[in-house]
Amino acid sequence: MLCFCPFMRSASGIILPEPRTAILPLARTVCRLKSNHKKRTFMRRPDNQPLPPVEKLPALSMGLRGCEAEQWLDGPDAFGDRAMRTRQLAEKQDLLSEQASEVFVCLHDGKAAALEASQTIAAHLHHYHNMTISTEQAACLRQISALIPEDVLVLTAPDNTAVEPDWVLTAASLCFPSHWRLSEKIGQSITAIHTPVPEFADTLARPVNRFFTTMQSGVLSQRLNWSVQTDDRLFAPTRPSPMEAIAHSAEEWGTIIHVRIERQCFYKLPESGAVIFTIRTSLAPLSRFRQQPEFIKAVLKQASKLSSAFSAYKNIAEVEEGLRVWIDKHLPEPT
Repeated sequence: MLCFCPFMRSASGIILPEPRTAILPLARTVCRLKSNHKKRTFMRRPDNQPLPPVEKLPALSMGLRGCEAEQWLDGPDAFGDRAMRTRQLAEKQDLLSEQASEVFVCLHDGKAAALEASQTIAAHLHHYHNMTISTEQAACLRQISALIPEDVLVLTAPDNTAVEPDWVLTAASLCFPSHWRLSEKIGQSITAIHTPVPEFADTLARPVNRFFTTMQSGVLSQRLNWSVQTDDRLFAPTRPSPMEAIAHSAEEWGTIIHVRIERQCFYKLPESGAVIFTIRTSLAPLSRFRQQPEFIKAVLKQASKLSSAFSAYKNIAEVEEGLRVWIDKHLPEPT
């Protein structure tokens, strides 16, 4: 089982170190992991690491796969952009300082789970990234989330006897939303949160809730999600204004259209039974892929498979022409 919490435990719960101390070394306090991992510093994406397999990401599919403990947080950018992490951490600091109510909420029902989530993340960062984490940071989801590029959401099962409960978002540090507002979703169930997503209620709501309910504590899972947008905003709670109906060159489309990838990870906490849901966002313009135009062709191919409702939801119609123009320029059909 994965267990990152470095704090002593008692019958009443977790006992924190003295406030003046930082988190202690984990040599004797980290639980045994599923596989042996060495301490390491921030991961960089290898130059030969393949781009995300968008061709294998159908619109309505959970697409879950396993995730090693060391790969969970603060890893390399999906597109190999080594400056993106710096940008994300800077934007997080600004948002959490200047627009805190927009990007951070913790309901009363989520406080215990949020504390456990914070401590778990703190222990992970200490063990795998050699970070020195203060007790104050480890006890505060808002503070610990500012140290990593990922958004952190906490979901809890409602206090009822339902065999398959509809899990609820009860705490979140969400600095990089893609066309949704935390204030509108906090306290809602998984099904309600995804109301705008076509076919979600009929196709995915039950499997997602069943997955959360039956998750084994301490096991990490991950999935990828993709979308396209017409600006470079990471903090994108609203959709941009519709584009003017004018022609653009391939070079212009290369700076307008951005591909957005979300690496989503799930971890069930052993004490509260809540689920940590982390989102690592990668964002890059088409021009980033001049040497790998096949990736954009795969994006367009996946877009063409979407239903009309899902295409509208992902805003494909507005950018489909631009994708084709750019591909024709950089990956012409053989003659």
